[in-house]
Amino acid sequence: MRQFSLFLLMVLVATSLFSQNQNPDSVLQKYDRFWEMQPGLYRVMESGQIGVVQKDGRVVVPCRFDQVWTPNKDNYIRVLLNMKTGLYHLQKGIILPAEYDQIWEFEDGLAKVMKDRKFGFVNKDGLMVVPCEFQHVWAPRNGRIKVIKDGLTGFFATNGQIIVPPIYQDIQAFQNNRARVIRDGNMGFIDEQGNEVIPAIYDDVLPFDGDTTVVITDGEYLTVDRQGQILGITHKPEKKYVDPEENEEEDKQNYRLRIEKDYIDIRHDGEGVNISRHRRNHRYFDGHLSGVGLALNGYLDSDLKEEMPDGYAFMSLNQTKSVEVIIYPWQESIRLLGSWFGLTTGIGLQYNNYRFQIENISEVEAPGNDWFPEIGAEASISKSKLMMMHVNIPVMAEIQIPNRRNHNDLFLSGGVVGGVRLQTHTKVVFDDGNGEEKKKKRGDMGMPTFRYGFMGQVGYGDFSVYATYYPEPMFKTGEGPELYPFSVGIKFHFD
Repeated sequence: MRQFSLFLLMVLVATSLFSQNQNPDSVLQKYDRFWEMQPGLYRVMESGQIGVVQKDGRVVVPCRFDQVWTPNKDNYIRVLLNMKTGLYHLQKGIILPAEYDQIWEFEDGLAKVMKDRKFGFVNKDGLMVVPCEFQHVWAPRNGRIKVIKDGLTGFFATNGQIIVPPIYQDIQAFQNNRARVIRDGNMGFIDEQGNEVIPAIYDDVLPFDGDTTVVITDGEYLTVDRQGQILGITHKPEKKYVDPEENEEEDKQNYRLRIEKDYIDIRHDGEGVNISRHRRNHRYFDGHLSGVGLALNGYLDSDLKEEMPDGYAFMSLNQTKSVEVIIYPWQESIRLLGSWFGLTTGIGLQYNNYRFQIENISEVEAPGNDWFPEIGAEASISKSKLMMMHVNIPVMAEIQIPNRRNHNDLFLSGGVVGGVRLQTHTKVVFDDGNGEEKKKKRGDMGMPTFRYGFMGQVGYGDFSVYATYYPEPMFKTGEGPELYPFSVGIKFHFD
């Protein structure tokens, strides 16, 4: 009996080891596809959606996403759904839902995030430390995060507490536990707890020298202590005190301060504050590529005429029914100059339908008759067309012209577009006396796989008129007529 118990124990141990070391295919076979991201961790696809599982079958990221990325060094996995980004962790599970425009890497326990083009910070558990309400946020420094909202500046602590609400036009670098602030064009000081120890009522204030500073009001120089008490009248200082630890970015802010639609020049010359207002130089550029377009398309011969070469008269188009449909679901904008000039690229699909005016297959001469399905010579043709589909990647340079409200609504753009042909077919709808039928024939029809062309747009707001032209022949040499495709149409852009 003792030997049987020992044998049974050995069988159970062997079964357990086999289960733990089984081929991952047996665990992952229920998925449509799977790829190994790193040892023991797999990207899987189910019904066209992507997730992440371990080799033992434990689901790390459910199959609900368009894309997932390999875990970073801290085991965080970035996910993408409908062009929005989220975050998972190998052990913790979901950290952030896929609602963000961008999520940056964690530094010192915090990650900058952007949602609806507003910035904030989250910690490693996904808790919001700084809400996504701000036009800009700086990296944490000395336990503080500088933020800008509606052109005004404030500070958050890295634990999420508000140190200074965004009420100042600028908060300069802290020196000796004091920072100069500007409010309504006047200057004062706050301490590191956010208290306004010297009210912002002066024309200018100089950095502290020990326990005192000099403030200027109505051309008078006053000595003030760290609590804001006026100690007496003094003379104009011979030199200014400079904090050697102030970085270049904050040093520049001592002289140029951006607010909602202006910036303010502050000149600390001991004679007061010189404020000049200018239009703000927006730094965000948003191009116009993504959207849906509808156009009429056609082709030209080598003399740029809509005349068909000999033997290809059957390719004369029913122009009103020869249409192009394009869709660009995604774009990326690159700022070059301010908010008014930059580059835009993306990826999209282009569908071209060339509608012929053939009434009988006998009208089609060789070699064009090889493009069409076999039908009776006496059949009456009611519809015949050539269809092709490309995936495109354009690169467009765009100029935006601001109106009196400084909105860049009017735009002009142009550039090159490269395409890869995905499919081509002809379709014929005919009646040979037995009722209407339709047939398709698939093939390359003598067309190249790759092509390039030019694209231009002019528009206002989310609407534009666009045109394309391809300067290389539509067909390979010797496999079709020398024709150059073009299109002209309208486009509705995604916001």
